[in-house]
Amino acid sequence: MTAKVQRLRIGRTVFAYAADGAEHRAEAAEIFIDERPLAHWLGIARDLGNADTDLDTRAPPALAERGRAAFLGLQPAHNPFGSGRLVLYRCHCGSDYCGTISCLLDIDDDHVVWRQVTREDDNGPMPGADPGENAGSSWLPPGAPLRFVFDRRQYRRELERHFQQRPD
Repeated sequence: MTAKVQRLRIGRTVFAYAADGAEHRAEAAEIFIDERPLAHWLGIARDLGNADTDLDTRAPPALAERGRAAFLGLQPAHNPFGSGRLVLYRCHCGSDYCGTISCLLDIDDDHVVWRQVTREDDNGPMPGADPGENAGSSWLPPGAPLRFVFDRRQYRRELERHFQQRPD
């Protein structure tokens, strides 16, 4: 494989949102690729509209284990659209039907690849930015869908480290 290998880190991010006329702050699990949040790679604001992930260690143990297993490719990804795509971000309400950021997960002996990282909704994965859409407000950056390649050992170690942490 000749693609650039990136480094995965899962951390926490704080985001602000307005509700009922007041500003609020919340914390969510965040995916960092080469120390840059996935939302930045996608060119989207990380806000309440895409706050939830299957990486949340505050989820009930069975849901956290389901997320860990899906990200490691040990079981099929939970995706109500039926596409089999791994959900990276979903709506804060927990419903994928609001739209997700998802990818195809490929794992071989040395690498983990997230292919076709893009927005997915009832119409399926978006193949790219809508040509009639204002690029400044697009869900996707030019060149989307994106592709990320990780070293399999580093990826697995990071996921195991992350899921061993329990919230305070």
